[in-house]
This record gives sequence, structure tokens and C-alpha cells, in this order.
Amino acid sequence: MIITAVPTHVITGFLGAGKTTFIKALLQTKPVDETWAVLVNEFGEIGIDAGLMGNGNAQVVIREVAGGCICCAAGVPLQVAVTQLLAKAKPQRLLIEPTGLGHPQQIIRTLKSDWFAQSIRLLSAVCLLDPRKLSDARYYEHETFNAQLASADILLAAKADLWQEQSQVQQQLQQFVAKHYPQKPWLVWSQQLPVPSALWALMQHPGNDTSAPSRQTSSLLQPTSEFNIDADSTDEAFDDRGVLFKQHLDGEVCSYGWVFSPAWVFSLAPLLQWVRAQQVMRLKAVMITADGIAACNMLDGELQVAELDDALDSRLELISREPLDAVLLERQLLACAAAEY
Repeated sequence: MIITAVPTHVITGFLGAGKTTFIKALLQTKPVDETWAVLVNEFGEIGIDAGLMGNGNAQVVIREVAGGCICCAAGVPLQVAVTQLLAKAKPQRLLIEPTGLGHPQQIIRTLKSDWFAQSIRLLSAVCLLDPRKLSDARYYEHETFNAQLASADILLAAKADLWQEQSQVQQQLQQFVAKHYPQKPWLVWSQQLPVPSALWALMQHPGNDTSAPSRQTSSLLQPTSEFNIDADSTDEAFDDRGVLFKQHLDGEVCSYGWVFSPAWVFSLAPLLQWVRAQQVMRLKAVMITADGIAACNMLDGELQVAELDDALDSRLELISREPLDAVLLERQLLACAAAEY
């Protein structure tokens, strides 16, 4: 039996860099006769990114691995997750999104190991960064932030539509790349223009291949069409109210996540008011409201809200540097409901 190694990309970047949106944009370029697979690793216990990407048929198969970094435990969680996903989806291309708090080097080593020698063809790894964060010591001094950039083959300056008119940010980005990563190719990404062919050309080179072009370039990127995803999900054990709560704590950050059964319908205005009041590192949510399905994405107080076509349930997760009162937060959340279970 001849086994064709699946072209595989690792898409990394710190919390809120835009990895999920970038993967969604890449999926717009998928040939209609191909099946692609996406492995999403989230730090928290509640999987949300698949909901932010969308849902639908089996042309794109997503598997979420929640509750920590799949790069840990000598790569065993990653081996299991990738092997199962390849067996289920039989994809022509695989995209892997590690958690924004994870070190990608172990993931890259695992994908290059003998275990995947016949099934994975690892191509260039892409690291997204938001240039506006380069003036924030919590980012540029963070070990994981720098490890992600160092491990990548291509750097992608994200969210250009929010900073491309700010000359100070542009200058800061150019100085940062020139000082720390002068040999790495880098591009600029915005949702306002199509996927550039130059980016795909760079991404097709094997990771850490010195024959790949080493030049600075600037291109812009945006989704071009709708697509459908078949999310790989597991049954959730709701309590008698139709609520599931999970938390994940380590020495650095804490996550608090809720899943609400579809019978819970929230009022959009008080929900957004509650979201904006949270002083946390990161907040992600897909919520069923009386005004439609709301997708919320907040980083360091900067909130983006979009409307989705559908959702199986409501999910919300907070990531904080400090412990939070989960009981109080849940009480406040439930007070935003327009209808109860």
C-alpha cells in the first residue's frame, strides 16, 4: 500500500495574534475536490475555535484538543491526536494550530520524528504576531512569545488593517525583525485583500529549509468565500441547568470556561456589556442570543464581535493572569440570559 505523506503546516502565535482567523482565510483557498484537516489545541478546557471557524460538511474536518498544550508529555498527545485525525479525515492537507501559550519546538520535533516519517510532510511553520504588542514588555519579554517567533520559518505581521496607517508601529516592526530575525521572510496580513501567492509559495518549502527564499516582503490577505466545516466534537456533560463549567490552572495563567445548552438564549446588549467589563488577558465566546449567533474575541480589552450563521451551543472562555471568582462570574453570565433552560 502506497501512503502519500500529507502536506502539513504549523500555524503558531501568541494569544490573540489572529491564528484562527488566518486559518479560516487559508481554508478559503482549498480546492473544491480536496479535504483539509485542522488540529486546534486550546489552553482552556472549553473548545471554542472550531465554532469561530464555522461548521458544515466534511470538506474540512476539525479536531479540538482542549486543556493544555499538546506539545507536552514528550509529544504523545500530539501523536495520538494527529494519528486519529489523519485516519478519520484522510486529508490532502493538515493545518495545526497550537495554543498561544505553547512552545512549538516540541511539536515540530514530533512531526519530524520517525513516527510520522511516512504520513507527514512538514512544510514551513508560520508565526503570527500583532506588531502593536512589540512595545509591551509582557509580550516581547515573554519566553513563549520569543520561542514561537524563533521556531517559525515565516513571520506574519497580523491585523494590518488596525495599524498600517501608524508609521510608529510600522517602524517598530521593521526594526524588530531586522534586529532579531533578519534572515526570516516576513509578510503583512490584513483581511482586506486576497491571499497572496507569495505567501503560499513560501509555505510550500520544507520547514527550516535553507534553500527557501530568504527575503522581506509585504502582502495582504483576506477571506474570499464561505466554507463549511465538520467539527470533531464530544458529548458534553451538562448539569441539570444545562450548564457545563471547566477550568484549567497552571503556574502562569488561569482559564475559566462555560458551555450552555442551546436552550439558553442570551440578551446581546447586557452580554456585551458584561464582556467589556472583564479585565482579562483573553476572552473568546460563541453565544446564542436573541439577536443571532454572536462571536466575541477580546484581547487586552480590545473587543471584536461578529455574527455567525449557526452554533450547536453557547461557549465562553476567559484567560486571566490572576485567579477569578468563577461562582460570581457564572452568576453574572446567567443574569444576561433572555431565556432559561
